[in-house]
Amino acid sequence: MAEPQLPPEQPMAAQPPAVPEVSEVLSFGDILSYSFRWGFGQYFRIFLMLVLWVLTVWIPYVNVGTTIAVTIGAPLLLSRRQRIDPTFIFDRRYRHAMADWFILTGLIILGILLGLLFLVIPAVVLALGWLLAPLVLVDRGVGAVDALRQSWQATQGEKWTLFFGLVAVYLIYAIPAAVVYAILSALLPDEGAVRDVILALYAIAAYTGLIAVDLGYTGYVYAVLGKRVV
Repeated sequence: MAEPQLPPEQPMAAQPPAVPEVSEVLSFGDILSYSFRWGFGQYFRIFLMLVLWVLTVWIPYVNVGTTIAVTIGAPLLLSRRQRIDPTFIFDRRYRHAMADWFILTGLIILGILLGLLFLVIPAVVLALGWLLAPLVLVDRGVGAVDALRQSWQATQGEKWTLFFGLVAVYLIYAIPAAVVYAILSALLPDEGAVRDVILALYAIAAYTGLIAVDLGYTGYVYAVLGKRVV
């Protein structure tokens, strides 16, 4: 009697590598680490994204969508540890968010201006509490008021960490960048177009780096606190 034949084993499909999760606790050290790691990890992609934004910022209607993409879409991609394709800024979904984005931006500006009338500190607290509102608006598809409310709830108890983390990120980046600029200024000849070109190129590169770490900061904060958004 012939033995039953077992079906051939099917090869297992290759599984994509798991995306490492960030800690669910917002910490000062992680803010510094992830802001620089995520920002500089995609520096050249962010640079190309900014170049495309500058080249098209004069086009009405399109410029609104690209601005939303640069300021909101990029940190959203970083929060998901996804690569930034510079052309993503032309995705129509960002133009479709224009109305709610304008309403949200107006509410934030109005609130911060009112906060300034009460001796600055309330304005800072509001700015930190509403930090995630633009990302919530685009990512969750909620209205402007709901985005403000959910961002405020997500940042409860974290504003000191957000504030000192942001200040530290800026200082750690800006101080060495300013020192390098001063050194270049001292070493280059006082006259001539070469000096101006080199300093201008360095300023562009340095400013791009500042934007990159700022996007990394926002992306990391949303990766952690965005889990609290309901």
